[in-house]
Order: sequence, then C-alpha cells, then structure tokens
Amino acid sequence: MAKTVEYEGYTIESAPHHLVEDETWRLCIFISVEDDRGVRTREFSAEGLYATEQEADIHGTTFGQRLIDGKVAGQSVTDMKREDRRAMPRLRVQFRTTFSSSTIQEGTGIMLDLSRGGCRIESPVIMEPGMSLELRIYAPDIEWPLMIDAASVQWVSGQTFGLAFSRMTDTEHQRLGQVVSELMEG
Repeated sequence: MAKTVEYEGYTIESAPHHLVEDETWRLCIFISVEDDRGVRTREFSAEGLYATEQEADIHGTTFGQRLIDGKVAGQSVTDMKREDRRAMPRLRVQFRTTFSSSTIQEGTGIMLDLSRGGCRIESPVIMEPGMSLELRIYAPDIEWPLMIDAASVQWVSGQTFGLAFSRMTDTEHQRLGQVVSELMEG
C-alpha cells in the first residue's frame, strides 16, 4: 500500500514491513531528495509495531516529516541535500579563456559559468586541485580580456574545473563586476 508524500523538498515513501509471526507491521520509510547530482534515497525505520498496514503508513509519514524537521534524535537527512555554498550566483556563459601557471605555458578553455568570485571552465588541459592560474577572460563587448592575476583550482571533474579568484587589480575587479552586472540584467 506504499504511500508517497512530498514534504519540504523531500519525498517520503512509506513501505511498512509485515511481520508474519505476530501479524503486526513495522514502520519503514524511504526519504529521497533530488538535486543537480541526481536522486539520493535513504531508508529509515523506527521501533514500534502497528496492528494494520494503514496505521504503520500514517505513522511512517509523520515519522518522516519529524525526521526532515530535525526532531528525531540520532537521525538526520540534512547531509542528503547539497547546500549551495556559493556566496555569489554563478551565471551561465560561453566565453573563451586562456590561462597559464608555473607548469602550463598557455592553456585554453571555454568558461561555462562566471561570478564575481570564481568560474567553471572546460578544457582538455589536465588540472589538479590547489593549482594557481593566471586567467584571461574574453567576454563579448569589452575591448580587452579581463585579467585575473591569481585563481586557484577548487575542484576537478573530467575536463571541467572550478576556480576561485584570489587576486586581481581594482580596475579588473570593477570590469568583472560590470560584466557580471550586465549578464544579470541580460
């Protein structure tokens, strides 16, 4: 009789277990959450037996809601949702970029998103988290490329990597802000 309920961005599915030996039902639920990485599901159960499947379903849904609200001691779903830790929104773009480092003469890539504090780039050049790059961003409608004096590689996934801008001149910071503002108005 599995019952499904949407609650606070999660899906609670009740799937009580029938205990044949004493004709009772044990509460069992599955809580799922979906984000840009796909759907993650986790099983939870609680002590207590119920006379009917319907009773276990009702208690299961309530248990799931209490769990999501953080009211069940020792059990939590907060780690299932990925919080966006970015302080600034990332805007989708497709800008040509070039970069260099102490070990890379000059690499090229396509910037996939941009914010005032960082960006995401796709490039065939092999990157390692922690690397420091000098970056040039060829945004449309600007006379010369934006120059980021230092950007550190935060993560790498295949041919895509994320950068956090760590050093740029005040002038370049203002130009970057103008490009981001125009994109947001876009």
